[in-house]
Amino acid sequence: MNSPLSLWLRRLLLWVALWSSTLPLHAQDPSFSQFYANRIYLNPAFAGLESGITLSGVSRIQWLNADRGFKTFGASVETQLPYVGLGLGFHVMSNTEGIANLKSNQAGVVFSYTIPGEKSNIHFGMEGRLVQKSLDWDRLVFSDQLDPIYGVVQGSSVLPVLDQVMYGDFDFGVVWRQVSDFGRGKRRWRNVRSQLGVSFHHLPQLVSKSSKGNDSFLNRESGVAPRTTFHGGLIIPMKIFQGSGLDVSFSPNVKVDMQGYKFLNFKENITVSTIGMYGLVNSFYVGLLYQNRFFAPNATHTDAYILTVGGYAMTTSRNKGGEPRLFFGASVDVNTTGVGPIAGSVFEMTFRYRFMPDLNAGARNKGRSRSGKKILDCKDFF
Repeated sequence: MNSPLSLWLRRLLLWVALWSSTLPLHAQDPSFSQFYANRIYLNPAFAGLESGITLSGVSRIQWLNADRGFKTFGASVETQLPYVGLGLGFHVMSNTEGIANLKSNQAGVVFSYTIPGEKSNIHFGMEGRLVQKSLDWDRLVFSDQLDPIYGVVQGSSVLPVLDQVMYGDFDFGVVWRQVSDFGRGKRRWRNVRSQLGVSFHHLPQLVSKSSKGNDSFLNRESGVAPRTTFHGGLIIPMKIFQGSGLDVSFSPNVKVDMQGYKFLNFKENITVSTIGMYGLVNSFYVGLLYQNRFFAPNATHTDAYILTVGGYAMTTSRNKGGEPRLFFGASVDVNTTGVGPIAGSVFEMTFRYRFMPDLNAGARNKGRSRSGKKILDCKDFF
């Protein structure tokens, strides 16, 4: 016989499952803590920021104590064609969540185009992909399977409709990047890198409400809620360390994800806001960020403090003109309110490796577009 607590938990899970199948559910896309390490997912306009061929990977494990939690894995490969200003990429991601083993697998092709300026670039990007979702109905418990004495009994009048759905999707994004000097006189900050971007995910649902697709396992017209992402940041060099052998910079960053059927409706949409600071020393960094619906602690929402470390590693000799090719990063999120620490923490591991087949050819015409203007290189994060 199941305990009263077990029955109560099953009834709660049942109510949530039934409610989500009958009402428009604002399902939330994965939100990565190391968002610049997984930059194509953040904004397709970031594709092809570096010369050569770049291979990236990310692994995210979230809230394992809460009904097996969420597990997300992603990978991408991208390249830059500077002479024509194009970036090309291929992006895959897999996400598994919950006791019903809800899986989402997707694969997409990414294109970007760069308009270079004297000290700034404007990047446009888009991704078209195919998404497949599956659900294990046998792991779900329905109301007619609950007995007040015997607990869960076998058999249910609920008949599964679909255990797998498939649909197409589309994203679009814009990023502006610049290197400039800020301030005047002795307080002037030189060679400050800045970026500002916006991306629109699940664009068909955002453009037309009739473009619902087929995201429902009950064969209903229920499309994925569109998501809009705003992001921006600076890399500010500290000139007081010049001559010490240390290359020290600070990098404040902000990201806001807003997902829901009502465009930019802060009250009704699911919103995840992240703000924080990175400290960069030579090729390594450490960062502390805060994540919540608002940019301040609020007990009614799940928040997290994010600690992240990482950097670039040399795989070729600097004396031969080599550049750091391997990037690695790790982060942990600690929840303090909302879902709380009892659900478990969030862990992420990322890497990025850049293949440079012909270093001499790259040195002769490094990052040059057809107009002759140089495309900004990708330093540290962006």
